[in-house]
Amino acid sequence: MKAIQIRGPHDSTFGEVPQPKPGPGEVLVRVRSTGICGTDVEIVEGTMPYYTQGLAHYPIIPGHEWAGEVAALGTGVSHFAVGDRVVGECSVGCGHCATCLAGNYHQCPDRRETGILNLNGGFAEFMTFPALFLHRVVDDLPFATACLVEPCAVAFNGVRRTQVTPQDFVAIFGDGPIGLLTLQMARAFGASRVAVVGATDHRLAKAAELGADAVIDVRSEDVTESLRRLGGGRVPDAVIEATGNPTAAEQAVQVVRPGGRLTLLGIFGGRKASLDLDKLVIGDITLRGALGSPGVWPDVIRLIEAGRVDPTAIVSHQMELADFSRGIEMVQGRADGVVKIVLTQSGNS
Repeated sequence: MKAIQIRGPHDSTFGEVPQPKPGPGEVLVRVRSTGICGTDVEIVEGTMPYYTQGLAHYPIIPGHEWAGEVAALGTGVSHFAVGDRVVGECSVGCGHCATCLAGNYHQCPDRRETGILNLNGGFAEFMTFPALFLHRVVDDLPFATACLVEPCAVAFNGVRRTQVTPQDFVAIFGDGPIGLLTLQMARAFGASRVAVVGATDHRLAKAAELGADAVIDVRSEDVTESLRRLGGGRVPDAVIEATGNPTAAEQAVQVVRPGGRLTLLGIFGGRKASLDLDKLVIGDITLRGALGSPGVWPDVIRLIEAGRVDPTAIVSHQMELADFSRGIEMVQGRADGVVKIVLTQSGNS
């Protein structure tokens, strides 16, 4: 089968690799669409923390945002059928440890992460996947939409962890794919006002198109004053940082109201932020991190199938699997107009 394989930093190939066979409790998936994520870029560059810290190892077939159809069943799998349209979670826990049994499988010390940590992913014609972490989607949901359940679930988890309600004024730092999906999720949760803070013209325009009450360009605007103006003198009740930029995190602490909530959704890649700890304590601010998307996939799939969230609204480019390197370069170079790139097998829909 054809696949993308990353053999080391700046060493990726597109070519033939052995087709895997499903083991007990696994399914063989014919992959149809896979999204390019910033994590894929970091794996290509060799800067992804799991690799720099020796937790993950090359070679790896990347791709954790994928959708496909069941091609074969391993022994013991009875709740899926050949032809089912499916998506799969990123974090795959052992299922036996105390952490997994408590529902925190994304923190399992022996977890694998699809296309990232010791488990091959979806930039391939076929992949095997544990049935316990697989989810069925409706037959009329396009594969290019279904493959974005994973980043939608990350955004959903961030909004859920922030405990967004219809009374909340929400600020989202980040106009990238996760920030734009977080905007949609905040709207789905009923937030009264949502502002998106960013620094890329076409992405801020997309945020406005997706229903942001305000878009704030950090290059030319005072973020605090712009948020206060939107809130009629009130600063945000809830802030979600979705950039992984330490400067954005530092600013996010400054703009949340006393008694408010701040969630860090971005991965900082080892970069340090100088947070105002007195502001957190004196302001009685709740600070959370949000990793991955444990336990939320069925809810997210229902939102997408019902049309309440539209992940394809952020897709700017669709290309072929063989175009992986070009897609990575476009993301690295922040090519004009790029928001989200999806790689699709020929003839898929």
